[in-house]
Amino acid sequence: MTCAPPPDACIAARLADLERRHEGPPPAGAVRIARLGRTAAAVLEATAVRRHHAALAAEAHRGAARRRAALSAAAAAGDIWLARLALALAHHRTAALGRIAGGDPVTRV
Repeated sequence: MTCAPPPDACIAARLADLERRHEGPPPAGAVRIARLGRTAAAVLEATAVRRHHAALAAEAHRGAARRRAALSAAAAAGDIWLARLALALAHHRTAALGRIAGGDPVTRV
């Protein structure tokens, strides 16, 4: 069923259609799309993913700082855990900014 911008009647029709197609409760993602529309649901999901990656980046940053503080300069250069934390930090910073390719163009900045 397609509707213009979601007025209450259109939302109710989409929710009723979901309930007819599912024996149990419909999936949460499908309900979100029915209530908000596909574009708004995608933007909401992308925002949640970016916040999650930002939190993981902050955690990797703290971990790298603590690990670096515990090591001498010579030991830090070859420390595998510090290198892994640096890679995790780089990945999550990139993902938090929405720069990972291959995603839906609606969800990328």
